[in-house]
Amino acid sequence: MTNIKLKITVIGFLFLFLNLFGQKTELGYKTKNYTVYSEDKDEYILKITFPRNYNSDKEYKTLYYLDAYWLAEITLGSYTILDLCNYVEDVVFVGISLNGTQKDWHKQRDMDFTPSQFRNLGLLEDLKKINPDNNIKITVKTGSGNQLGKESTGGANLFLAFLENQVIEFVEKEYPNLNKRRGLLGHSFGGLFGFYTLQNRPELFQDLLIISASLSWNSSELVGKGKFEKFKDSKNEIRLYHSYGEKEINGIKTSNNDISLILTELKLENLSYKFDPVKNTNHHSVLSRAIYDGLLYLYKK
Repeated sequence: MTNIKLKITVIGFLFLFLNLFGQKTELGYKTKNYTVYSEDKDEYILKITFPRNYNSDKEYKTLYYLDAYWLAEITLGSYTILDLCNYVEDVVFVGISLNGTQKDWHKQRDMDFTPSQFRNLGLLEDLKKINPDNNIKITVKTGSGNQLGKESTGGANLFLAFLENQVIEFVEKEYPNLNKRRGLLGHSFGGLFGFYTLQNRPELFQDLLIISASLSWNSSELVGKGKFEKFKDSKNEIRLYHSYGEKEINGIKTSNNDISLILTELKLENLSYKFDPVKNTNHHSVLSRAIYDGLLYLYKK
């Protein structure tokens, strides 16, 4: 009975928080929205959420989270519970998402978060081994029906430059005290982008929360020791929480297990790493568990 009451209390609190999201709440949290444009004039919304008793004279760690279009509520709700329990330190959250419809958002993330033009999702390698001469043509579509193809993918390098030179620069110019440590949260294609960022710009973020990364992308092209040379040479102190749901498809599980093994074998002194697959969860239900546990790992007092 006690556990049931606790769950009802938590759920009720989350509904209260979500209904008040976007304005200053009685709990003291406040969100400000800003518009930022990429070089090709795509419009992005930044949701900057400040902790209770925010003080502009104090430096704060900042967590940039991708896919704010649908992850804002669960990310901020998870943090709020941890914060009110006094488990975590004060953090400023910056949510990033394209301003548009759900279809627009899916289309843009297909381009922004993928490191190369689409060839395959790496999910049918076993079929090719069985029948290497097969001529099966496969069409892959994302959540809103957008088809993956060469023209709609492969823009991670441009988005990384936009993130560094426009988004982060804007935030830290507007709020000079938000430069203590930067973090990045990404799920699925966003997780793929998280590893791409770690491999190519290891100095940009110090705290990473990567969930269910789509690392099977183009035959798991990011999964290799050679991809971490820049990170190995970096002096940046990194904390990385890495997770997926154990009921996900094999391509996700295998590629994430493989990259976890690589990170472990590197034995990097500047990396604090926790690999934490979650039982009884799939590609989406893992989010509530992994975001909560990841925030606790990165920001525990």
